[in-house]
This record gives sequence, structure tokens and C-alpha cells, in this order.
Amino acid sequence: GRPCLLGYIGKCSAPCVGQVSADEHRRIVEDFCSFLSGQTAPFLRRVEKQMRAASDREDYERAARLRDDLRALERALEKTAVVLGDGTDADVLGLALDDLEAAVQVFHVRGGRIRGQRGFVVERVEDLSPADLVEHLLQQLYGGQPPEAVPREILVSELPADPAVTGVWLDGIRGSHVDLRVPQRGDKKDLLDTVVRNAGQALALHKTRRAGDLTARSQALEELQEALGL
Repeated sequence: GRPCLLGYIGKCSAPCVGQVSADEHRRIVEDFCSFLSGQTAPFLRRVEKQMRAASDREDYERAARLRDDLRALERALEKTAVVLGDGTDADVLGLALDDLEAAVQVFHVRGGRIRGQRGFVVERVEDLSPADLVEHLLQQLYGGQPPEAVPREILVSELPADPAVTGVWLDGIRGSHVDLRVPQRGDKKDLLDTVVRNAGQALALHKTRRAGDLTARSQALEELQEALGL
């Protein structure tokens, strides 16, 4: 029946002991998801409005807590550099390839700021061209996703094999037009170049680790061979 330390010091809403209702907790979670997805301005305005309202009714303790929350949120935003000055919502997809594998890097930009990044390495089990691989990756990234998962712009290092068909498919998921293109100049081109470089570095690191794994595996097999007299 007692909250943990975080609940006591006001760092958790303590739903486990009923300090907030299920509906209140749902709103907290939705605010958190909205903030991380880049919709920060309305949230900041609302916290500031609540702070002023608490001050007006002389609830200075709550006003001080909200002021501290507001400053913490602003500091968090300052650490997230603006990479696209036009406040764009975009996903930036970069590839680095060799004959056997492909490294993929995706930067999620919301409101002009990088809100997330993910990367992975896939085997080129089929003889796919870079354009075919981009089409396959787009299908993996956005297939079966809700409309809000598809941003207004998708910047790629290479267009898919049939960009018109892929564009129509993306439009259908989002419910509005999606600008799928290879940027040629400016901040978006610079950001794409960075993503592609990241993909190249990830592929090189992956191959280094894999070579190390193979060396260790080979050594282990030799030790087994000696121990068992094989």
C-alpha cells in the first residue's frame, strides 16, 4: 500500500498504489508519447499555463514544481539539436552495401529535431539491387503501421525500383501525400550524407566483430580437436 521512493519524491505518479486513476495515468502516458514524437510546443504551453494558474491561486508549492518541470523539459530540448530548420517531420534512410550484407540506418526527425535512430545489418540473401533493397526496407518499416508512423517526407539515398507505386502505397498508409525523394542540396542532403556515413561505419564495425567471432570460433574448434585427439 505504499509507493516506492520515486513516488514519495514526486518522480512517479504511483499508479500502483492508486495515487492516480487509470484515466489520469493514460493521459500521462499519452503526453509522454506525444512529447517524444515531437509535439513539444503544446505540451510546454500547457505546463506553463498550469504553472501560472497555480501561482494565481497561491499554490506556490505546485507552481514551483511545475516551474522545475518546465525548465527540465527545456533543457532536454536544448540537448536535441535542430538539424532541419524548416521544422520538418521526416525519416532519413541511408544504406551501405557490400556483396554479402547491407547496413541500414534510419534517423527519425520530428519538428526538425532527431527524435530517434535505429540501425541494423541484413544479409543480401537475394541478388537485390540497391533500389530493390530500398523498396524492401520501406515495406518492412511501414507495412502494417498506423498512419502517424509515416512522416510527410522520407529521404532515401536511392529511390526504390518503382518510386511511383511505392509512393502511392505510402500515401495510402498515411492518408495524405508522402514526399519520397533523394535530396540534392541543402540541410537535407547534408543530413542524408551523415546517415549514409553512419551506415558505412556500422557495416565496417559489424564486419570487424564478425571477423573476431570467426577467429575465436576457429580457435575453439582447434582446442577441441587437440583435446579429443581428432
